[in-house]
Amino acid sequence: MTHGRRAFLASCMASAALLMSPVTQAEEQYPKKTVSLVVPFAPGGSTDILGRMIAQHYFKDSGVTTIVENTPGAGGNIGAAKVARSKPDGYTLEIGAMSTHAMNGSLYTSLAFDPMKEFVPVAMLAQAINVIAVKPSFPAQNFDELIKHVRANPGKVNYSSGGIGTHNHLTLALLEEKAGLEMVHVPYKGGGPAVTALLQGEVDMFAGGASLLLRHAEAGNVRLIAVTEATPSDLVPGVPSASEVASDFVVTNWYGVFGPKGMDPALVETINAEINRIVALPEVAQRLKGMGMIPLPIKPGELAKMLQQDYDLWSKTITSLNIANN
Repeated sequence: MTHGRRAFLASCMASAALLMSPVTQAEEQYPKKTVSLVVPFAPGGSTDILGRMIAQHYFKDSGVTTIVENTPGAGGNIGAAKVARSKPDGYTLEIGAMSTHAMNGSLYTSLAFDPMKEFVPVAMLAQAINVIAVKPSFPAQNFDELIKHVRANPGKVNYSSGGIGTHNHLTLALLEEKAGLEMVHVPYKGGGPAVTALLQGEVDMFAGGASLLLRHAEAGNVRLIAVTEATPSDLVPGVPSASEVASDFVVTNWYGVFGPKGMDPALVETINAEINRIVALPEVAQRLKGMGMIPLPIKPGELAKMLQQDYDLWSKTITSLNIANN
């Protein structure tokens, strides 16, 4: 090899190294300063608990602090907007929910950001098992009987929710649409009061997270009729999937980590691997189980696909039901 050719190749290699070095350095150095996990809801809820679990273990060996920043308001939109406006460097991330990204874009008419286009799906935290529960005196003993009873009594069966447009509301509104039912929606100010209404017999039915209902079911104060996922869950043994009767009625609820658009794909992969490591830790998996959730470690592309499917479902449902908030 001639001296000139060796010099040319050396120059090319040096140039390639310079082009690659920023990504390499980003992977090697992240995190080098405090990471903020923005929870767009008030302290104490499921999203907040998940954020604090992640913060406790997030790149622990780096010695860098990870903080949880609660920024509640407007159904999660205020906190989400803060993340959308942040630098795409991985130091400001959102602990989001399926509702904040798959539902809110259609539910809120005056958002200052696009929950689908202005974020990068980074990692899945957990899937929350969703159940349909009825009061003990409700005549139906299973989901098939429930459908038949509601059909035979149009406008006479009611259900509670945490408010108009909440996951509780939209789950049973979707069931009405898919199964051709007519029920009465009774909105309350939050999931807790909605469950209390069911316990006190003020309403017939409620759909929500297993964590809200398991202990009441074990005490005999409510009856779990079905899970809304495509398959039954070991977390609620003996409770079948509603899809066994209504094949096109499947509702999931999940929590994930999102970053602002423009994040380096290599950095997204690095954070994804760390989140997947954390949710697989035995103590974290056990805590999730106690919350009625299961770990679901998947790649960013798989989360993006799930998000798109849910967005398509709920945008169509919300539009057809003519539900919207300002």
